[in-house]
Amino acid sequence: MSASLSYRLGLLGCLYFSQGLPFGFLSQALPALLRSYDVSLEKIGLVSLVALPWAFKFLWAPYVDHYHWQRLGQRKSWILPMQGGFMLCLLALGALDPASFSGSGFYGLLAILFVSNLIAATQDIATDGLAVSSLSPQERGLANGVQVAGYRVGMLFGGAVILLLLEWLGWFSTFMTLALMIVLVSVPLWWFREPASGPVLQHERPRNVFILARQFLLQPGMWRWVLVIVVYKAGDAFGSAMTKPLLIDLGYSLEQVGWISGGVGMGAGIAGALLGGWLIPRLGRVRALVGFGVLQAFSLLGFYWLATGLMTGLASALGAGSVTGDAALQKVVMVTALEHFSGGLATAALFTLMMDACRRPLAGTDYTLQASLQVVVAGVMHSASGFSASALGYEVHFVASFLLGLVALLPILLWWPKAPQVQRDSWH
Repeated sequence: MSASLSYRLGLLGCLYFSQGLPFGFLSQALPALLRSYDVSLEKIGLVSLVALPWAFKFLWAPYVDHYHWQRLGQRKSWILPMQGGFMLCLLALGALDPASFSGSGFYGLLAILFVSNLIAATQDIATDGLAVSSLSPQERGLANGVQVAGYRVGMLFGGAVILLLLEWLGWFSTFMTLALMIVLVSVPLWWFREPASGPVLQHERPRNVFILARQFLLQPGMWRWVLVIVVYKAGDAFGSAMTKPLLIDLGYSLEQVGWISGGVGMGAGIAGALLGGWLIPRLGRVRALVGFGVLQAFSLLGFYWLATGLMTGLASALGAGSVTGDAALQKVVMVTALEHFSGGLATAALFTLMMDACRRPLAGTDYTLQASLQVVVAGVMHSASGFSASALGYEVHFVASFLLGLVALLPILLWWPKAPQVQRDSWH
């Protein structure tokens, strides 16, 4: 008997939580942690290199799709060992002496973090394939809301919660606790009976990933969908990268920016993803994609409003703790929450349609190819945003981000009338 929807959603939420944990630790907790142990800024900058497996995971996605132990299941054969490997990485981190990070211990830390990101990226390939094969088209909207929410909760634990645990429990006990948590979130997978993945792959060996990518793109209408993926989040990535620098330049402290973005922003993003997942089957996929995309673009105008200087006088009063300063902070919180909330909505819609575009026997590969494209474009836009804000000023930069967000919706008009058949089959 197949598992209930609530069980499958809970399972996927646990697995995506596991993926968010290392990224949250890497991006949120580790820079501050390393600096507290007198690690140089140059070394801290090198830490981002350990996330490279996420950019190149498409290269081994066909092997994850192809090889498995039949008795255990196509996806479970990979996910369970990866969860076990991640648990061992956490235990290895706990065995390190943080006092050595300013010296030779730093490179041992990098090695463990690289392996943990390699494991998490591989688990992601298999989990995306499991999601496609175990969910009906009608369930994918809600599931993608849970996916985004689970990942963000994992990021929250990997960032803010780890810092709190380190303060309360100490280094070793913190990572021991996290390793036990990975064991707990893996339990639902043991009892899950994986559904058949659909048509059996006809070749004895996994195909070259570039051949598979070419076959994916050559499906009628698929290049139009790829164009949507490439540009849909471009405006959001271009604008959101400069939101934290803006708040710093408005006079807010690092602690305030961390609380606004990591606390309020994270909570709003989770709420947006869950609501978006609930709304997608009710609004329809295309309506949700367009509507949430418009809201995502307009949310960037809130930062234009903050950047115009109307808030500068209010923000300067924060040091005195005045009522005016409190009012300014409330407006900043509102703008930040709206941007994260609309981003959660739009991400859930985009990910749902990415699932629809996957060929079931190659779901892990197809989804990974789409996700990698989206991540690369977001990275390019993030990198360009600083040059734009510096040359044009915050006001023009956020207006340009808003306009880019609207223009980025135009390829949907090109894609929708001739959407690939594999997607259309999921809409009925």
